[in-house]
Amino acid sequence: MKKSAFLNFCFLLGFVSLLCGGLLVGCARPSLDEYGCFQTLDAAITASKKSGHNIVVIATMEGDDAQSSDFMDSVVRADDFSAVKADYSLVLMDFSRKSFDATQTSEDADKTAVKAAAEKERIMQENALSAKLLNVSLTPSFYLLTKEGCFVSELDFIDDINSPADFIKLIESQSEKLERVNALIQNTRTGSSQERLLAVNELYDSTDPVYRPFLTDFIEKGIKLAGQDAALKSKFLIALTDARSTKDFLSGNTAEAVQGYVKLADNKKLTPQYRQQAWYMAGYLLAMSDSSQYDLIIQYFQKAIQAAPESNDAVSIQRALNEITGN
Repeated sequence: MKKSAFLNFCFLLGFVSLLCGGLLVGCARPSLDEYGCFQTLDAAITASKKSGHNIVVIATMEGDDAQSSDFMDSVVRADDFSAVKADYSLVLMDFSRKSFDATQTSEDADKTAVKAAAEKERIMQENALSAKLLNVSLTPSFYLLTKEGCFVSELDFIDDINSPADFIKLIESQSEKLERVNALIQNTRTGSSQERLLAVNELYDSTDPVYRPFLTDFIEKGIKLAGQDAALKSKFLIALTDARSTKDFLSGNTAEAVQGYVKLADNKKLTPQYRQQAWYMAGYLLAMSDSSQYDLIIQYFQKAIQAAPESNDAVSIQRALNEITGN
């Protein structure tokens, strides 16, 4: 389907009113759908930590997208679909009009129907945030993650997927990347504190910045392991704020996203370079939200420059500040 159709549907859904506080921990329930797939990524991660299965996320719009419908018929509803479920925790996120309609009720609906619709809405809204974090722009789309929920790869395909065997082949085409990420994760659990810290840093650096919000647990570990290493502690402190603020911002909680950076900027353990980054991001997110609080945006940018006036970034921030003030 076309990219705009999926994004417009997410807007229609109103996923910015996300009911769950976070993606990786918290409110998910380990429920399966009629096909034996997990209904949310959080539920799959919870189960995979016990089963050891890596995770495959499937995003569809069945009924609104011919390719999604074909995939559901030829793969998910196939008799041998169990072969895929045997080795992977599968998450099926459907964003079709039919799924959206299931979140609605009539005025005369009984309590059971209202409760069921509310649960469908909770699941769809949680999945909408997951889709934004995965950068889903069209359907069907497929994503491979480790059992911990760390991003590995989007499963790009050219040929049609006409059977579960074809789907398994597509997943296994990313086995080298999967082994590499899993090896990095394993390294964060063995060796001395310094070795584990360097392993966390390598895992973080090797992950595309877009998908670093999925590394929250490892970033928190990095903060603990950094000890007196001011540079790495600062790096992971702002990385954790990046992850949390990204989720807040995508959930429509702009004020919380901005305050996350403001609070971090006041942390005395932060190096000047990262303090500058925190103040800049506070102003940047406020500006991105179409805020009319120009005085506050200017204040944050000024504090960013003052934090490390001799840095290369200070020049760019000053330029952005000049555009706002008209100087």
